[in-house]
Amino acid sequence: MARKTSTKKEETPLKLTRFEKARLIGARALQLSMGAKPQVEVSGSIDPIDIATLELKEDVIPLEVKRILKK
Repeated sequence: MARKTSTKKEETPLKLTRFEKARLIGARALQLSMGAKPQVEVSGSIDPIDIATLELKEDVIPLEVKRILKK
């Protein structure tokens, strides 16, 4: 799941950037193409990228974004 957490010390926006979205979709699509089970109901044969996009849209993607802040 793309968890939306924030620390009280230094807050970052909870919205994913386009780069984070692309990274999540790409990583999840690779997992799906290697045989991982989809977290959403899929009818028929669908491209792994489309499944990963749907998982991200429904907020059930089993991945997490960690942002490293430089001081």
